[in-house]
Amino acid sequence: GALLKAAPDKMCAPSCGASAPFALAEYDETGEKRDVKVIEPLRGGMGAMKGQDGVDVRDVTNTNMSNHPIESVETEAGVIIRHWDVRPDSAGPGTWRGGVGQRLTVEFLRDGGTILARGMDRLRFPAFGVYGARPAQPFRAIFNAGRADEVEVGKLDALAVNAGDTITFLTPGASGYGDPYLRDPEKVLTDVELGFVSRAGARRDYGVAIDDGAVDVQATRALRRARVKDNARADFDFGPEREAWEAVFDDETMSALNRRLAALPKSVRKDKRRWIFEHAVPDLPKPGGRTLAEVLADPDAVRVRLKAAMDTAFD
Repeated sequence: GALLKAAPDKMCAPSCGASAPFALAEYDETGEKRDVKVIEPLRGGMGAMKGQDGVDVRDVTNTNMSNHPIESVETEAGVIIRHWDVRPDSAGPGTWRGGVGQRLTVEFLRDGGTILARGMDRLRFPAFGVYGARPAQPFRAIFNAGRADEVEVGKLDALAVNAGDTITFLTPGASGYGDPYLRDPEKVLTDVELGFVSRAGARRDYGVAIDDGAVDVQATRALRRARVKDNARADFDFGPEREAWEAVFDDETMSALNRRLAALPKSVRKDKRRWIFEHAVPDLPKPGGRTLAEVLADPDAVRVRLKAAMDTAFD
C-alpha cells in the first residue's frame, strides 16, 4: 500500500498473498510403508497494474514453482484429480482485473492418509482493491464438498483422510486496479468466455450485461448509469471484514497490546495473546460461518471485553 501511494504507475496491486504446497502422507498398497508426496503447489493470482491485468493462477512473487502434471500425480500417489480449473470471480474486479485463483478437488483412494497445506493465508482478509477496484476473494478449503459431511476446514495443519474423501481448495485471487465500471465491456465478455468471470459477476461487478454470447450495449449503459457509487475509499478498499476488525483493533490498541506483550517472556506471549483475543471475541467465526462484520457489529461491546481481558491478563 505504501509503495502504491509512492509509485502508483509502477507498483502492482496486491497479489493473492498465499503460497501453500499441498502434500499427502499416505501408506502404500501394503499398508506398511509411508511416504510423503507434494500433490500441487497452491497458488493464486498476481495483482493488476495500471494499464495491465494481473496474471491468472501464477503468483511468482515468492517462488517460481510450476504445477505437477495430473498424469504424474495420479501415477505416483493414491489420488484422483476430480476438478482442476480457474476459479471464476475470485479476482478483484477493476479497470484492470486481478489474476484469478484456482479450484482443485482431489479424491483419496487409500485409508489412513494425512494431508498438509501449510502456508494458507488470506482465509479471512482478501487482497484489497486499489484506486476504485474491489477486493479479491479469500482462500477456502472444503472437506467432502457437496456431501452430507461437508466441512469448511480453513487452515490445514494436518487433516486425516480415508478412501473416498475429497478436499477442495479454492485459492485466492489478486487485486484489481481502477474502477471496474470503466473496464472495456468487450474485455469483460472475453473474461466470461474464458471462465475467469461469471455472467452474474460481469453484471454485478462490472455493470456489463451479456446476452447470447455478446455484450448487450443498451442494458450495459443502463446498468452503469444506475450504479450507486458506494466505493467511497478512493485509494484502497479493504472489504467489510477488515474494516470491521480495524474498527476495534486499531493501531493504537494493537500497539498498546504489543508493548505489554513484549514485556513478558517469549515463552508465554503467544498463549497470552490468544487468551486475550478469545475473551475479547469469544464468538470469532470459523471460515464459512458468520462474518466478522456480523460478529463485530457492536464494536463498543468488543472494546469493553478487550479491555477487561487485557486488565486480567496483565494484572
